[in-house]
Parts: sequence; structure tokens; C-alpha cells
Amino acid sequence: MTASAEHTKLSLLLKDCAKGFYQQMYFLGKDVINPRGNQLQNYSFKKSPSKGLKGTSCYTHKNHSRTIELYGSCAALYTSSEPVVFLRKRCRFYHWVPDQKLVAGQWSQADIKPVASSVMLASLTPLLEWWVTYEMWIENCLGKRYREQCFTEWSKVQGKAVWLPPTEARDWVMQFLQEKGKHVRPKDFAK
Repeated sequence: MTASAEHTKLSLLLKDCAKGFYQQMYFLGKDVINPRGNQLQNYSFKKSPSKGLKGTSCYTHKNHSRTIELYGSCAALYTSSEPVVFLRKRCRFYHWVPDQKLVAGQWSQADIKPVASSVMLASLTPLLEWWVTYEMWIENCLGKRYREQCFTEWSKVQGKAVWLPPTEARDWVMQFLQEKGKHVRPKDFAK
């Protein structure tokens, strides 16, 4: 495979990953309103009012040299390398340019920049690792059936083709982290 072809494939895989994270954002919303309690808080996320969108919250998780912030409309990862944001409305990951942190609903095009796929994957890796770890924790705490029910509800909300079912989604992300641009697209993963 040529360098150009590898770059193109990795770009497609990152878009696939963004579609999966879009689905994950729905699951996280369900975790917040879980009858057994707010699962993000049970996982040690700190809840605070959003500084941007009224009536919404920000969930922050600090661990060693990384901070994850989750809102309903976006997510951010801050590490010693370049910060990464996920904008749900655009269903895409970007590098975050400003020195100040992302505030939901208060960003402009000048605040985000696309970067080379290999750079994005390297910057995004801690968020993807957290995603996998969190999903294993959710399954351990609430059972496999809980996330399957979330997926069923998500499928009804979407009313169209959705991303991978929960277990396959987690496995796809784990293998993506290992295989990077050599990984298969989600549409070919479960076959």
C-alpha cells in the first residue's frame, strides 16, 4: 500500500471512529440518567454546570496527565500533546487551537483545525483507550444487557443504519488502537 493510500485509509478509519464516538455520546447520556445512579459520577467524573449551554452539564475526569471533558454536544481531551475535541454536530474529531478549554456552544471555526490522520490518531489515542476501559467498566457494573438495551434504543432514535453493536464497537476500537491504518472498516469488521 502506498503512503497516499495508507493516509486515505487512516482518514476513513478516523471518520468511522467518529461515527462510533457519536453513538458513544448517546450511551454516555443514558449512563447519566441510569436508575442505579449517574454512572459517569460513579466512574469518578466530576459534574459541574456548563459554562456555555444553559441547563446542561460538563463532566470532567482527570487522570495523570490527561483530562477528559464531556458535554452533550461535544467532548474534549487535554494532554501534554495537542488537545483534541469531538464536535457532535459535525461528527468529527479536531485539534483544539486556543489555550483555553472548549466550552460547549462557544467555539468558532478558527478554534479547530484538521490535522494529518497519523497526528490525529496519536493525539486521540488516550481518549480511545479511555472509551474501551470505560465500556469494560460499564459492562462489569451493569452487565452486557444494559448496553445492548442502550443500543436498541439508539437504533430506534436513529431510524437508520447505526454503528456497531456495543461489544463489537469496543472490540473494533481496541483493534484500531493496535492495528491503526491496517485495521478493517466497521462495515467489514463483524463479517
